[in-house]
Amino acid sequence: MELGCHCGNVQVVASQSPVDLTACNCSICRRYAAYWAYYSPEQVTVSYRQEPLVYSWKDRSIEFNFCSNCGCITHYHTTETSPEQKVGINFRMATVAEIENLQLRHLDGASSWQYLEELLP
Repeated sequence: MELGCHCGNVQVVASQSPVDLTACNCSICRRYAAYWAYYSPEQVTVSYRQEPLVYSWKDRSIEFNFCSNCGCITHYHTTETSPEQKVGINFRMATVAEIENLQLRHLDGASSWQYLEELLP
């Protein structure tokens, strides 16, 4: 599955379509309004004409990547300080047709770090 930022500078290719997407409400993800799909680093290829900008904060375990031209957040990847190596791809870059049949899960990243659907009786 191939996704790209608005201007086409950054292209992210995943080896397969996701099973579901995650909307997280942590302090940064709620601002980005991203729908994340998670992959191992081996399943993702990122290419670009101009190098993306990177934002990281706090414990520096995640680096968020943005197009340096149009500003779209394209993906994030964990760093060596993270116990789990993964890449999150922003599926808001996909077309509606590509994501309309995927389940959207809601992660409480602001508090419990649990999926809200799992907390319901």
